[in-house]
Amino acid sequence: MRSALRPLPPEAGKEARGRVLIVGGSQRYPGALLLASRAAARCGAGVVTVAAARSVIEMIGGNDPNITFFPLAEAQPGVVATAAAAQLTPVLADKIRALLVGPGLAHAPGTDDFVLAVVRNAKGVTTVIDADGLNALARTEGWTEGLPPRTILTPHDGEAARLAGRVVPTGAARVAFAERHASQWNVTLVLKGAVTVITDGKRTYVHDAPNPTLGVGGSGDALGGAVAAFAARGLAPLFAAAAAVWVHGRVGALLASEIGESGALATEIVDALPRALREILAGQRTREPAEIRPLRPAARAIRPAARTRRRP
Repeated sequence: MRSALRPLPPEAGKEARGRVLIVGGSQRYPGALLLASRAAARCGAGVVTVAAARSVIEMIGGNDPNITFFPLAEAQPGVVATAAAAQLTPVLADKIRALLVGPGLAHAPGTDDFVLAVVRNAKGVTTVIDADGLNALARTEGWTEGLPPRTILTPHDGEAARLAGRVVPTGAARVAFAERHASQWNVTLVLKGAVTVITDGKRTYVHDAPNPTLGVGGSGDALGGAVAAFAARGLAPLFAAAAAVWVHGRVGALLASEIGESGALATEIVDALPRALREILAGQRTREPAEIRPLRPAARAIRPAARTRRRP
C-alpha cells in the first residue's frame, strides 16, 4: 500500500489526476450523487462528471461548481431511460478513467437494464459499482458475464448477500466469503462493515479499526467516490479500493477526535478526506506508527483467514 499511495507529482494536471464519471441519482436520492462526486474531487480527481436523469440534474446542477453535469433521457421524471445508456458511450470514450455506477439511482422499471448496459459499455474503464447498481446486478441472472475486466464491487453485507444468494458469515469466515466470491465473480470486492475486507481473491486486506463516526447515511457514497478517484489516478483496482478504505477510515478517526463519535455528517466526511490523505502521506514520509496503517494483509490481521482461505 505504501508504494501505491503516493503524492501527486508536481507537474500533475487534470489528465494525470484522472477523469471520473458518476452515474446514478433519482428524485428521492439526489444527494448521493453530490456526496460521491465531491468525494472524488476531494480525493484528487482532475475532472468529475455526474450523469443522471435530466430532472435530477436540474435539481442538483447548481449545488457544486466543482462538478460537471451530463443530463440523460428520462422514462419519467427522475427515472433514467434504459436507452440513455447509449448517450454515455461517447462520454466514456472521452478520457474517462474511472466509472462509478449506482449512487442514489433507486429502482424503477428499466433501471436494471440501464445499469447492465452502462457496465457492458464501460469495457476498458475501471468500473466501481455501488448501492443501487449492486442491487440491479443482484436482480439480473448471469450478471457476472457483462462485467468489465477491472470491476470493483463495494457492497455492505446485505447487498453482498443478495449478490451471493446467501447470508454473509461473521468473523474469519467473512474474510473467506469475500475471497471466494471475489474470485468467482472475477472482481475486486470491498465488503463494507465495521471491519472492511478488500480482496481480489488472491490478495486480501482488512481494515480492522471500527469507528461508529462513519455509520451515517451517505458515508458509503463518499467511499465510492474515493475509490473512483484513486482508480482514475491510475492505481490498480485492489490498491485503489484499499487506499480509499484507508483514507475513509482515517477520516472517521479525525472526526471522532474533533467532534466526537456522534453527529458527524456525510458532508463532513467528504470534506475531511484531503486532511486524512495529507496525514497518511506525511506519515509515510516520517514512518509514523500503526494508527495510520489500518490496512494489513488478512493473514496477519485476522489469523484464521490464512487457514480458511480456499485456492482454486
